[in-house]
Amino acid sequence: MSKVILITGASSGLGLALAQQLAGKGHRVYGTSRRPQDAGLPYTMIAMDVQDGASVRSAIAAIVEKEGRLDAVINNAGIGIAGPLEQLSMEHIEKALDTNVKGVIRVIQAALPHLRRSKGRVLNISSIGALFGLPYRGVYCASKSAVDLITEALRMELYAHGVEACSIHAGDIQTSINANRIKDYDPNDPTYKDSFEKVYADIDKDVENGLSAEEVARQVIRALESPRLRRYYTIGKPLQRLSVLARRLLPASLFEKVIRGYSGMG
Repeated sequence: MSKVILITGASSGLGLALAQQLAGKGHRVYGTSRRPQDAGLPYTMIAMDVQDGASVRSAIAAIVEKEGRLDAVINNAGIGIAGPLEQLSMEHIEKALDTNVKGVIRVIQAALPHLRRSKGRVLNISSIGALFGLPYRGVYCASKSAVDLITEALRMELYAHGVEACSIHAGDIQTSINANRIKDYDPNDPTYKDSFEKVYADIDKDVENGLSAEEVARQVIRALESPRLRRYYTIGKPLQRLSVLARRLLPASLFEKVIRGYSGMG
């Protein structure tokens, strides 16, 4: 049965792959971008800025006015941020949290009255990094961990209304996040310079060697189409999926040592 599906951040990367594949399955897909271009696409792109509550409410109202319903929301819009916590500017921290956390909340709040009527679904694109802090990515990990806990609470709040929610713990995906990530450090301060630049180069390399957006989209769609949504789905290369198990099994000090080593910090 054709569903009406909203995907935030659908102009590139995973959002684009999701929009293409879901439209190919016959769903009525609405992707969002701050500056949408939808000429010749098999789905509709609409303007939405997840940092602007009025923009979010207007976009969702327009979808429901046209379609009469909303069946699923995939919160994919987000921004990366990397840098030593000591040197991150509050302006950049607030931008990341506003996009990755408050943006998700804004979309959910505007969509829920319609999702309750359709007994719809919310899929939040989180990260394996939500499960443990990664060096120089503490704020990003915190933002995704917040999304996870919001999702857990939401599942219980919506249980009686027949609306399901889940978080997708995604590993590295071949997207444009490297080009768009906030990179905030002081190159003139030797305190973190060499360590951060080495770790940051590895971050970029991991993204370049990550799963394709198309493969991740296929796995997200399998979750969306499943009879019941689990609380979490982990999607990533084997070593990244293994890290989730290692986090549970290894002593904390040993796991921290492993992550330091994997990140190139000794």
